[in-house]
Amino acid sequence: MNNNKLLIINGPGLSDLSNFNDYGYEHLTLEKLQNKCLETCKSLGMELDFFQTDDQASLTKKIVEGITECDALIINPVGYSHESTFDLDAYASNIKSDTLKNKPVIEVHITNIFHDNEGISEPVIVSKSGVGFICGLGVHSYELAIRSIHEKLNHN
Repeated sequence: MNNNKLLIINGPGLSDLSNFNDYGYEHLTLEKLQNKCLETCKSLGMELDFFQTDDQASLTKKIVEGITECDALIINPVGYSHESTFDLDAYASNIKSDTLKNKPVIEVHITNIFHDNEGISEPVIVSKSGVGFICGLGVHSYELAIRSIHEKLNHN
């Protein structure tokens, strides 16, 4: 049996999750997040490549190169969603390219970024691309995204 491989990319701001304490996610760490993702993938028979970077060039490179080795992508752009230096066109082009290869892509956020005065992040929605979107469920945003991708991969 050929296991599906999932790539999870986390952008700036997730190397230190203590800033999420004010939003009700006390004691959340990148290691705990990664372990939950590994546990969920393992329970579904999926392989996982989990990646975090605070560097935009590394994020873009991982989107381009990493997806060739994976069947699906979950991305949390975090801080890049409100950075003035973020190259939205490059991001959108790379994400849209992945969806055109029939690879499921879901953007996740730990907090509900649509809540008034959140100020943590904004969606980096790639229009007309088929990208899914999940936010506001803490670590469960990732778990739901993983389960959704598993279902999509096994029904295509």
